[in-house]
Amino acid sequence: MDELRVIHADMDAFFAAVEMRENPDMKGKAVIIGGKSLSNRGVVSTASYKAREYGIHSAMPIAQAKKLCPDGIYLPARHTLYKQVSKEVFFILNKYTPLIEKISIDEAFLDIKGCQRLYGSPLKIAKTIKKDVKDTTDLTISIGLSVNKFLAKLASDFEKPDGLTVIEAAEIKKIMAGLDIKKIWGIGDSFAKKLNELGIKKVKDIWPYSLEELKNRFGKAGVKIFYLSRGIDNREVESQSEIKSISHEETFAENIEDSEQLLAYLLKMSEKISFRLHSNSLSGNTVFIKVRYADFKTLNRQKSFKFSLDSTKNIYKIAQELIDKDDLFDKPVRLLGIGVSNLHDSQQKQLNLFEKENDNLDDTIDDIKRKFGFDKISRARKLYLKNDE
Repeated sequence: MDELRVIHADMDAFFAAVEMRENPDMKGKAVIIGGKSLSNRGVVSTASYKAREYGIHSAMPIAQAKKLCPDGIYLPARHTLYKQVSKEVFFILNKYTPLIEKISIDEAFLDIKGCQRLYGSPLKIAKTIKKDVKDTTDLTISIGLSVNKFLAKLASDFEKPDGLTVIEAAEIKKIMAGLDIKKIWGIGDSFAKKLNELGIKKVKDIWPYSLEELKNRFGKAGVKIFYLSRGIDNREVESQSEIKSISHEETFAENIEDSEQLLAYLLKMSEKISFRLHSNSLSGNTVFIKVRYADFKTLNRQKSFKFSLDSTKNIYKIAQELIDKDDLFDKPVRLLGIGVSNLHDSQQKQLNLFEKENDNLDDTIDDIKRKFGFDKISRARKLYLKNDE
């Protein structure tokens, strides 16, 4: 697994870059993309690199951004346009390997093992992709090339914008040692604070802890940081064609009796599923849930529809109805799971006549979570969770 085979490709300030391409007079200026209305109650979706010099970033309230940069160019998001440009980019990526895992509208992993005979060395492939994207779309893309997904994603962020960084197997320890602990995939502000309290501020500070110690203290998250801090990531690049359903479940450290807390977890998981559906341009016709009790008895329920589902609101609402129908939260719950199946391309979905086709709330929240993690923005019900990581 020491072979350079994984590319992480990430478009640079994608929404803002597309707008500047459409209007060259804006190039080099502070361009800020927000929600549908750009009201002061909205939040920043994407900021150009010039705007970032003023301290503006995704998830920042529009009102705050305007105080930092009153002369900036503020534009509402045009998701239809961005999706069209995204298709052009992914058409290019598909030329170089069929193994592409789409993470979002502007980001993907590529497994290029076996492609060298056609396109040359891994480094040459990365350079060719960058040139192809630039020549075809007049946009820049940053690429990380390494031996696994975690390191490739880490590398792609080193030289943005228009970067190309390679992390060889022999360089892993040297590169990882001095990195801030928050560079570990999945470590947000709250988790980092807990680690800082233990004196763990740099990645190298984790190394003295054994796998058992981290597991006992942090559970599955401890196992994850043990391996990732050493640059170990055995996950394969999964192409979209392999996705049959998207689901999420959580086993609780202690059985939960409080139905309000369980519903908060249900909403949290619905958000994650909606995010993954949107990132892969998918929607589904079936919502299913799984409930396991303290005695390990497990119940499964599902409901299918003629119309397609991909929004947090609808996934959560249907799951809640399935819970309420049989009063599934009437005793302590050990495990809770939710998912969507019967998936298909969201561009071909049949609309629910009782909902608006273009509700931008999910799009805006997705953009923020994609760049800054799930702990940066939250719906009100999730505040019921005491430790929402």
